[in-house]
Amino acid sequence: MLLKVGLTMMLVSLVLATGVAAVVGLRGESPETTTISPESRAAVEEKAEEEKQYRKFDPGQKLQIDDGPAKEPTSKKPTSKEPVPKRPAPQEPVSKKPAPREEAPKPSPTPPAPAPVPDWPQPVAEEVASANAPRYYEPTSAADMTLTIEALGLYDVPVTSSPSYEVLDTGLMHEPETSLPWDGGAQRNVFVAGHYLGWPGTPSHLVFYNLDKLRSGDEVVLEDRGGRVYRYRVSESFGATPEESWVMGQEVGRDMLTLQTCIPPSFEERLVVRADRA
Repeated sequence: MLLKVGLTMMLVSLVLATGVAAVVGLRGESPETTTISPESRAAVEEKAEEEKQYRKFDPGQKLQIDDGPAKEPTSKKPTSKEPVPKRPAPQEPVSKKPAPREEAPKPSPTPPAPAPVPDWPQPVAEEVASANAPRYYEPTSAADMTLTIEALGLYDVPVTSSPSYEVLDTGLMHEPETSLPWDGGAQRNVFVAGHYLGWPGTPSHLVFYNLDKLRSGDEVVLEDRGGRVYRYRVSESFGATPEESWVMGQEVGRDMLTLQTCIPPSFEERLVVRADRA
């Protein structure tokens, strides 16, 4: 009898122990539920948003400065087929298309020689000889000053301030938007233009035909209507195109005279000679 009671109690103990172990195992596998306050949840969401914004920053993107509103930077997640270079080229979005294969540069064709200006009166030998001899000009009532270059045999060539190229037929043209020798200030640029060929029978004919013969140190003299003389010394000469209007501009601390003429055969290029106040 006692043996049966003992066996019964042992069976009951085993059943109870098994139930407790099952309950403990179930409690160990279930995660603990934590209650999050609204304030903590907002902080977590804010941190997640900051991390999201940080991931949008592209360290390879070139920064630009403009007056418009700032634009949100864009980014693209790299894929296994599209590696992102360490330093992408500025302002070039990453493309999935392969870069075009570079081709060897083709040799540029040799530009044809410029054709002479048609119907322009070419000087004959006698006219060239006359241009190489001393030439004396008569001042005109419209001229603001005269120009003398002894090295070229030019004496008292009329210089008229006018925006019209028609005054070139009377001698030389002073660009009215540039300086005059008697203007105030520490810097000036008196800009005077003349024909290389010009038309026969006018004071413009071959007036600057020998302008390229001027050398550093040659004297150029301007004289106003009152007889006041302004002396300059040649300092430089160079070529320019019609679009290079900067040659008429002033330079800081420089008081100079700029002479310009067209040069053959196309007359598209300009010869510019500069002289500084002596």
